[in-house]
Amino acid sequence: MPYHRQLTCLVLLLSACSLSACNNRFQAYPRAVNVAGSEQPVARSAAHWDLMASNEAALIADSFETPPALFVAPADDNDSPFRQAYHRLLSAQLINNGASVMLNPGSAALQLDYDILVVTHDNGRSLRPRTGFFSAAFAIAAVAGNVSNWADNELAIIPLAAGLDVLTHFWRDSRETMSEVIITTNLHDGSRLLRSDARIYYVRDADLANYQTRGKTFSVVGT
Repeated sequence: MPYHRQLTCLVLLLSACSLSACNNRFQAYPRAVNVAGSEQPVARSAAHWDLMASNEAALIADSFETPPALFVAPADDNDSPFRQAYHRLLSAQLINNGASVMLNPGSAALQLDYDILVVTHDNGRSLRPRTGFFSAAFAIAAVAGNVSNWADNELAIIPLAAGLDVLTHFWRDSRETMSEVIITTNLHDGSRLLRSDARIYYVRDADLANYQTRGKTFSVVGT
């Protein structure tokens, strides 16, 4: 078959495929589309808990010209270690931001409640390496494969060490399975919700005992 006929047939075939794709607009269910990439903080230590409380207290203080007298919902001995610590840390950070934290709810203008929701994933959800990991790995392999061509083989240690540092940077946090914790803070006067804020953090599965209590734990089933 002459070349121009082959090209014509190819163009007609591609056009037919395009028309077929355009007409295939009706689906039995919505098509799955991945959301845009984003980052989410990982809570690893009590110092991170204090940072959470500090951020939340600053946001609450900024919501008012004059911070009102607040009563922070207490935690009991049966609550998770995180909930007990968060109550103390949040109270301290509110005071640092100029708020009055009352010990009796009757003497407070507003009450601050918080809820901790643990979300687990049955697929383990280990984090993928960051973009650039494989490029760094191939660069290290290329340098290592050409060490014999260097005039001073010992100098190859320098770029190899730098490459391993870059590789470690891209690989960090990727070998640990992660669950998530949703922390919701509500500020109300007993009858009206005045402010609500929710923050989501990754936590290591090995640390879940610090967050789990008799409250809610949801398991997200993967496909």
